[in-house]
Amino acid sequence: MTSAVLAVGRNIRRVRERKGISREDFARALGTTIEHVIGWEAGQTDLDVDTLDRIVEVLGIKHRDLFD
Repeated sequence: MTSAVLAVGRNIRRVRERKGISREDFARALGTTIEHVIGWEAGQTDLDVDTLDRIVEVLGIKHRDLFD
């Protein structure tokens, strides 16, 4: 994966943990599996635009927060 994908995954995990959201609760809120969340956070699974939209909504952040 590219460094950008890895950075986005790290940022998803950082924000999720800072907000005290477990992977299980995050997956449930997104309507997906823990395995998907693990893959995104590790930068091993690509994210589509719809998924990114749901992630920022659940985390209560802006898209740019994932790319900083």
